[in-house]
Amino acid sequence: QLCFVTENFGKEMKQARATRKGLRWFDREYLLPDFVTTFRGSVRLPEPLQRKKEMEEMEKIKKEMDRLNDEKEKKELEDEAKDLSNMQVVEESKAKEGKSVVNGSEEKQGRKTCKSRKSKKGKKKRKHTNDKQDNEDGDMDDSGNESDEETDQQRLQRLKTMREAERKRREQDSLERQALAMSVERFAIPEVLFRPSDIGLDSGGISEAIAESIEACDPIFRAAMYHNVLLVGGNAKIPGFRDRVESELRKLAPMNYEVRVYLPEDPASYAWEGAKQFSSNMRFQEDFSVDRLSWEAMKKTGKTQQEIWGKKMYNISKGR
Repeated sequence: QLCFVTENFGKEMKQARATRKGLRWFDREYLLPDFVTTFRGSVRLPEPLQRKKEMEEMEKIKKEMDRLNDEKEKKELEDEAKDLSNMQVVEESKAKEGKSVVNGSEEKQGRKTCKSRKSKKGKKKRKHTNDKQDNEDGDMDDSGNESDEETDQQRLQRLKTMREAERKRREQDSLERQALAMSVERFAIPEVLFRPSDIGLDSGGISEAIAESIEACDPIFRAAMYHNVLLVGGNAKIPGFRDRVESELRKLAPMNYEVRVYLPEDPASYAWEGAKQFSSNMRFQEDFSVDRLSWEAMKKTGKTQQEIWGKKMYNISKGR
């Protein structure tokens, strides 16, 4: 969606003046349909904002790779320390069992040899890993950590590929479809619903109109009406609309009243659905409506609208 309602109109306008167009968080481009391949428009990020987003994603992946490498090195050090600790425990245990010095010396020499072999094997493995990182065409190792690193490298490559594909797609779209740059218009136009004075209309906004309507009712009904405000119509689907109405209405309502604003699932057709249910009532035609033939007949007899609708309006007001 292009339009949205903000609760900080002044702040957003100040940011718009301080930030270059195309880099504001609310900047978008609307692609008009070409009426050949598509009959619907689409929305996309401006190219500067798209590049900024891609750079942030690549930086995030690099940080994640650094974190995984640090965790891997830390795990290796912990494993080495654990091996040394286990070896010391074994040596102390066998020493307490009273084995001979000769046998103990032979076992110690064997452990040193084993440790040396493990150390050499670990060095060869780390060297092999570094060689594979330097060589992009190298084969993947069987270990899980190496697979993770290779996956991150592939993600970086995928982002670069997507970036190049996006650039080519934009070039193609610019040749075939017209793009309209949208910036402050996205929230400045819906702002007129809340501040009609911005376009020279001497009237209050939606929130003021709701408050005035409620205050015009009997005091006994006001608390319940502030507690049951229902938004209908297509404009109610604008993101942030309900929150803005509820926030402003809370400032206008008495402190001891609870304000609650409802937004139905489909506000555009909600009023029609209500009228449909009301008209489906068995007593609707008899108590609340006049058919065309009766209307024309009563008009010919000279009856006024007050005389025609007098009883009907009485039934409506009493909810009969």
